[in-house]
Amino acid sequence: MTIQVGIGGIWHETNSFSTEGTGKDAFAAYQLATDDDLISRYRGTGTELGGMIEGARHHGLALAPSLFAAAVPSGVIDRPTLIDLVDELVARLDEAMPLDGVLLVLHGAAVADGIDDADGWILARVRDVLPPTKPLIATFDCHANISQAMVDHADMLIGYDTYPHVDMAARGREAVDALAAMLQGRSRPACAHRKLPLLTAPQMQATDRPPMVDIMAALHRLEADGAILNGSIAMGFPYADITDLGASVLTYAEEQAAADQAADELAKLIWEARDRFQPELRPIEDAVRLAIAARETPVVLAEAADNVGGGSAGDGTVVLDALLRAKAKGAVIVIADPEAVTLADAAGMGGRFDGLIGGKVDRLHGAPLHVEGRVALLTDGRYRHTGSYMTGYETSMGRTAVIQASGVKIVLTSLRTMPFDAGQLQAVGIEPASERIIVVKSAIAWQAAYGAIAKQAITVDTPGIATSNLARLPYRKRPYPLYPLDRE
Repeated sequence: MTIQVGIGGIWHETNSFSTEGTGKDAFAAYQLATDDDLISRYRGTGTELGGMIEGARHHGLALAPSLFAAAVPSGVIDRPTLIDLVDELVARLDEAMPLDGVLLVLHGAAVADGIDDADGWILARVRDVLPPTKPLIATFDCHANISQAMVDHADMLIGYDTYPHVDMAARGREAVDALAAMLQGRSRPACAHRKLPLLTAPQMQATDRPPMVDIMAALHRLEADGAILNGSIAMGFPYADITDLGASVLTYAEEQAAADQAADELAKLIWEARDRFQPELRPIEDAVRLAIAARETPVVLAEAADNVGGGSAGDGTVVLDALLRAKAKGAVIVIADPEAVTLADAAGMGGRFDGLIGGKVDRLHGAPLHVEGRVALLTDGRYRHTGSYMTGYETSMGRTAVIQASGVKIVLTSLRTMPFDAGQLQAVGIEPASERIIVVKSAIAWQAAYGAIAKQAITVDTPGIATSNLARLPYRKRPYPLYPLDRE
């Protein structure tokens, strides 16, 4: 008898401080697949879906693909967009009934207009069409703001173990293993969910550095010893102004007492480390001066406040301005600005570029900057990931131009693109290891692309909606108290 399992998901990390909403076009521009296209597009890739497809083949499960939609992190999702996507996801699952279970790929930090807990709402909608005896398992990003609704509607939630995220496929396979075990007779595991009153900036959540490396080691010991079946730690996404904001621990075990004991142990460990989660930031001028003076290169300047992977516009100009004023040599920066790309196109290859770059979406990351230079390259901006992040997946930057302005190469893209693979620069003829300074609009995940070659990394204290100085953010809905904002 064939065991048929539904597969799909909706993935978005929502920065509610962004001035730009997220509509259907944002999902269509990044990742939107249905039916057999979902399987063919993600088979063999280092993604959760790729891992699920591989795991299903291993367990002899037949997959019924529904819909998968993902948008580059950005502002609040338009309510009609979320409703339409979820309606289509649920309708396709309903058409495929009877299903023996469902596998979903979520983020855990999605927010829509009027639906703050979008991930919990998605799970509730899917649970409505799936018989209560059939398992529903979802993966989530370790930046998730886990809600009790998410926990209640899923038989198991499985989060990434790594940041930078290099274990997506492994977590997808783990989700299939857990579902297969339930289909073979294992009852729904007991779950313990601990919500901590703790907020942390993304660059302090790296799982290969203290304090997270020790916390993750403790989690893995509990799993290896058999104390729990599965556990996840979500340190939260601080740029979502919602009541479920903050860190969470999730543990699953055969007995409730075992799940509770493990969750309490991990929560205590995280809370005791709370002061070690405070980031070290460098003023802009100091950071640029240190990068220019560095003897060993390349130096990475991490502009976390304009983190594309955190929902920012990616068109901030403050670091570019500082590099040009300091007459830096051998520097490269990527800025999302379709208007500037159009100017470069009009100038043509080798032509003179004279116009405003960046600062078009808002003035929170710097004003538009007047730049004169030469158009060094024009391209379609496509590349395939060869590194550890989403290996094998093809990304489009849209129409792309490279402007040589004195000693700075400015890569202008039409679409916001996360700097998580070296192909972003290699696709436009720039070899990262040959540059002296690489500016990344990212907190930590840039390490998947440049961690192996960076001789030094400096986090720059720039303004923006993904700032590492969380006290700057105008929260209205966040819970109280929340450390370190409410130290008392």
